[in-house]
Amino acid sequence: MPHPNGGRGNTFPTTHTFAQAFAHVGHGAVRFDSTTGESITATTSFADNRVTPTITFEGVNGRHGNVCAACWGFRQNCSGTRIGHCVEPLDGIVP
Repeated sequence: MPHPNGGRGNTFPTTHTFAQAFAHVGHGAVRFDSTTGESITATTSFADNRVTPTITFEGVNGRHGNVCAACWGFRQNCSGTRIGHCVEPLDGIVP
């Protein structure tokens, strides 16, 4: 994964930073519903370079992708995978 090259596509306003979301998810797997209604589990991880922190999204129908600080708030991540439907609701539940 070529993180952190920045996200792609449209952006949306986020209430929280990636660091805040990463810290929230880092306390254990976090479950929520995506904007498409699928149950999603978010966990923390690292990109292939083993340096860049990421949040990974797993759904009932498989892996949805991941997000890093550079693509937080974009509809597509650094790799072009659509992740906005997961990022937006996660941002909404970060305390």
